[in-house]
Amino acid sequence: MQLTAPTPDRIDALAGLFAVTFSDYWDRRRYVHDGYIADSPYDWAASRIGVEDDRIVTHFGVWDFGMRIGSAECRMAGIGAVETHDEYRKRGLMAQTAADCVSGLKEAGYDLSLLFGIPGFYHRFGYVRSFGEGTFSLTTRDLAEPEHAPEYTPYTGDVASLAAMYNAENSGVTGTYVRPTYRRNRKPKTFRIYAFDGGYVVAGRARDTIELCDCAGDPATIVAILRDLAVRELCTEISLVFLPRRSRLGEYVQTLSHRFTLSRNQSGGPMFRLVNLPALTNKLIPVFNERLAAAGDGVDGYSGTVVLRGHDEAVSLVIAGGTVSRMEPIEHSRAADGATTRRSGVIDAGHALVRFFVGDDHPDRICAQTGATISGDAQWIAPILFPDQEPSTILWDRF
Repeated sequence: MQLTAPTPDRIDALAGLFAVTFSDYWDRRRYVHDGYIADSPYDWAASRIGVEDDRIVTHFGVWDFGMRIGSAECRMAGIGAVETHDEYRKRGLMAQTAADCVSGLKEAGYDLSLLFGIPGFYHRFGYVRSFGEGTFSLTTRDLAEPEHAPEYTPYTGDVASLAAMYNAENSGVTGTYVRPTYRRNRKPKTFRIYAFDGGYVVAGRARDTIELCDCAGDPATIVAILRDLAVRELCTEISLVFLPRRSRLGEYVQTLSHRFTLSRNQSGGPMFRLVNLPALTNKLIPVFNERLAAAGDGVDGYSGTVVLRGHDEAVSLVIAGGTVSRMEPIEHSRAADGATTRRSGVIDAGHALVRFFVGDDHPDRICAQTGATISGDAQWIAPILFPDQEPSTILWDRF
């Protein structure tokens, strides 16, 4: 099998592979051409296909996203459309394709990678289980009728023009992406876009539920619009799928009567992989300093060196007077014995180090779940540098 990057002239062949792999053949072909790969952040150079018998038999796709971690933005490789032609399965071809793709992500300029995977496969490539998938559910009859009916209209303009509102709303929400990402409504039969003064809502009916796909703007107005859509469609519930709990709407919904369900797989589901530890750490230095400054007394005068040890990379954070002054890459083989740096503390987490960066749980719980260890001053400073951020990605951006 020949492993190579796909080229735009092969998009129809990719669409054909997707269509025979997944359900709804013709809808899947249209989906590829109408916003999923065409006119999207799909990275042709970083993605990989396997070619055998003059046909594409495997595909491991990469989407190029800017993802927020606190106030910082990192470059994230979203992995999607992982598939093998039915006639070529059970031969290890996908494992070859995935390994070739993942090994090239650092050179391609990525900091970390995220996928939503099947159980028991992606861990072999360094991916670790991360945040849970959460959904807020509102019962239509429990929502008070607003004093004035919400004013909103169908939106038929350029989807990318909505990006500025979304970015302004989610500038500090970990796990959200920097728009524009997908520039078209990829599921026009399911989701419709509505505009209101200062915001927008993307929603549609799924069985007896109104499902929110994307939004920005005043939270009370968004809920009022969703309620109005539910009443019009005779839907008993409103579902806010993957809505980040730290978003403005997420915080508002928690003041209302609601249910919140959080599912987490033992293996699979949302999985992250560190790609370039020094680059990611450098981008987060301003975030670390914001968190240290907010911690206040007891931290403002602290000086020390904290080592962050991943699977095959290690760096040290040099802290002086309560501020991270610099990051220093260190040889991973020597980080274990401390020969390259005078350490105040160590976070030794292997592949699970990425979970500290994205803040998908408290550091102590990540250690308990993964076997990572924290020693020295890192025991008290880790929760300051790497607090639980309750990250999530909204439905619109799922790849």
